[in-house]
Amino acid sequence: MDDIDEAVYPATINEDLVDYGHVPDDVDDAGGADAAAFLGLGNVTEAAAAPVPPVSESQSCGSKRRSPVWDNFDEILDDKRVRIAAVCKFCRHRLSAKSAAGTGHLLRHQNACKKKADHAKMVQTRLAMNPDGSYRNWEYTPDVARVELCKLIARLDLPLSVADNDAWDDYIQRAHNPRHVRVSRFSTSRDLEKLFIDTINNLKHIVFPGVNSICLTSDIWSGNAKEDYITVVAHFINSDWQLKKHVIGFRLIEEAHTGTNIAERISDVVEAFGMTDKIFAVSLDNASSNNNAMQILAPIFFGYLGVDTDPDNPSKKTYYVVHQRCACHVINLIVKSGLKRLKPYIEIFRTAISYLNASNKRIAEFKDYCLLKGVRPRKFGLDMDVRWNSTYLMLKHLIPYKNVFSVFINGNIGYAALNGEHWYVAEKVCEFLELFYESTIALSGVYYPTSPLVLHHIIEIATHFHECRGDSKLETVIGPMRMKFEKYWKKIPMLYSFAFILDPRAKLRGLHMALDLLAKSTSYNYNLYANEVKHELFKLYNKYENKFAAARPARTAHPSGLTGKRKQAWGKIFGGPGGSGTSGPSSNIPIAGTCELTAYLDSDNVVAYDDSFDILNWWHDHKLTYPVLSIMAKDIMSVPVSTTSSESCFSQSGRILEDRRRRLNPETVEQLIIIKDWELAARRAQHSVEDLELEEKFKNLWLDEDNAGAAAGDES
Repeated sequence: MDDIDEAVYPATINEDLVDYGHVPDDVDDAGGADAAAFLGLGNVTEAAAAPVPPVSESQSCGSKRRSPVWDNFDEILDDKRVRIAAVCKFCRHRLSAKSAAGTGHLLRHQNACKKKADHAKMVQTRLAMNPDGSYRNWEYTPDVARVELCKLIARLDLPLSVADNDAWDDYIQRAHNPRHVRVSRFSTSRDLEKLFIDTINNLKHIVFPGVNSICLTSDIWSGNAKEDYITVVAHFINSDWQLKKHVIGFRLIEEAHTGTNIAERISDVVEAFGMTDKIFAVSLDNASSNNNAMQILAPIFFGYLGVDTDPDNPSKKTYYVVHQRCACHVINLIVKSGLKRLKPYIEIFRTAISYLNASNKRIAEFKDYCLLKGVRPRKFGLDMDVRWNSTYLMLKHLIPYKNVFSVFINGNIGYAALNGEHWYVAEKVCEFLELFYESTIALSGVYYPTSPLVLHHIIEIATHFHECRGDSKLETVIGPMRMKFEKYWKKIPMLYSFAFILDPRAKLRGLHMALDLLAKSTSYNYNLYANEVKHELFKLYNKYENKFAAARPARTAHPSGLTGKRKQAWGKIFGGPGGSGTSGPSSNIPIAGTCELTAYLDSDNVVAYDDSFDILNWWHDHKLTYPVLSIMAKDIMSVPVSTTSSESCFSQSGRILEDRRRRLNPETVEQLIIIKDWELAARRAQHSVEDLELEEKFKNLWLDEDNAGAAAGDES
């Protein structure tokens, strides 16, 4: 290839015409150098050597270029912005680029360009790893680079035009890859759409076909551009018994948020993925429109477990689709009902913090006072009235400084603005809010089952209410909170009890003890409820028996051994500190003819009360012992008890639909959301970062920069 003479290969349309015995085209067809060479207009060397300014792909306004040969050429436009010439990016040779010239001469030059070949040889060979662990020589592939650019834009919420500028070209070409070719915003938009289609097809044809059932969460969000979006998220447990989550829809909803419109959007998304007969549960918040939507969706999504008809009333049907009302939304309602009564107390602390933060001089004086008292100096963040978790974080970081803060504020104001009663109420409220805050975090998990945890948190909340009875200063606050708690959770949803029973550490014995403990705090008799739970559990199991009994293998099981460390929650239920050990006879094969559910309930409880116990792993190890019951357990464990996974999409969309990007069309917004979620799912990093960011905002307000990284424990 090094010995090839470019003159052998006609580089312009004029050369082609001459070869065929025709008169050359017009003078300016191939640029000054080529025209001079053919027409004898003098020295062509200087004309050919003249520098030619490169023009980016995005500057072209002529016909749409389709040939990949343009990746190696820059365009030259005339005063009317018509493309007249192309310049090789490697040897800077100028060729015709008029539409009549075609691209054949460009392709021939590309193949014969010696400088391009030399440039390719100069690139140092790098190794890349194959999926099987072997290595290969890495090669720059523009198509791969463009796909990865789309992923980068989605993951980091970057503008679509991020790569369509000289600064990006300079950075990539000089620091990473000299063969980088600029990609326009319009090309990126097309690439993004292709990647989105590939992602959707991956979900449709690879991920979801291998799943028995799918649970949905959905919520609605109003953006800064006064546009409302509804999100649909799929939750499921795959064949490896790992809990997975994928956003499958983020649609603009322009109509009123009625139950009919919500149901229509959700069903459209589900039908597009062809999984109408796989829906086991739908988790929504407690809005009345969502209740109406569920009444419409149940007759559509009943295909997985079917429907029961009342023999006495054929028009009365029971659809086996779980409607899970968001547990975190219930917690939010409970907390807000109490904080309304605490507003006067909270306002006092807000005013004091605002007074301190309003003056740099006061902040400096407070810093000196803290150092004098041997306390690490810091500022304090203000909460947001509409977010109770920010109120908790404000009080959490303020209370350890109550002594120095009170003395400083009271001394500067001239009267006792903060007294002991204020701090007493603040500490009690902070205890309550901490309980609800931790429950919200725990029940918002993505990669572990949350349905078996709810009953534990209900008991914790009820016990705390019971212990605070008789406190005259808090009764006006606790009363409304207790009423709201009893409205939603006095009668526990069946899903929570089913999941609790299918935790091999609990079973029916554990449920009875948990209900007895709850009855002491609520003064409510749960005996009838316990019988109802057992009846409905067997009724549900029969549905699974009818559907999956044919797949039951006759194999032995592999028992698991597990130990425990932290046992507080189980210690409350079983009346002791708990213990650690191995599973009992539950690892044995059920006696022939015995119902799997009966055999499971009659076997000993697993004694492993620490946080490291993996329920999904236990059921995976015992899926041959309980082939049908394990499928039911998998479905129940996959139900998310909150819609936080849907709400986390809105924090992503808030970054995507910021003020500078309001003109993004709804289709592009959905593409960015789903691609970003897919990338996060591949790294199991779909956690909601909003609470972490909020906590960091309140935590990192230290005034001594030298110790900015010190632990929060230094506050005392």
